[in-house]
Amino acid sequence: MAFSFTVAKPKDVAATMETLKQKIEKHKGTFEGDTTSGRATSDGVALSYVVTADAIEITVEKKPAIYPASAVEREIRKYFAQ
Repeated sequence: MAFSFTVAKPKDVAATMETLKQKIEKHKGTFEGDTTSGRATSDGVALSYVVTADAIEITVEKKPAIYPASAVEREIRKYFAQ
């Protein structure tokens, strides 16, 4: 079941997305997107994102059944906190 959450929009969205892309691809995932929207997959998780005026809206479309949504959200938030 899909779920959504938001993270604060970083000052440099382009740099954040480039860092995110590098981290995901390092873990053999895929990242397709830019500073407005995109999609990523890694370790059984598939998500999409949309950048708004003051936040990034993230929708997790697929996750491993063994992991609760809260754990997946926590791990994704770590990517944006660094």
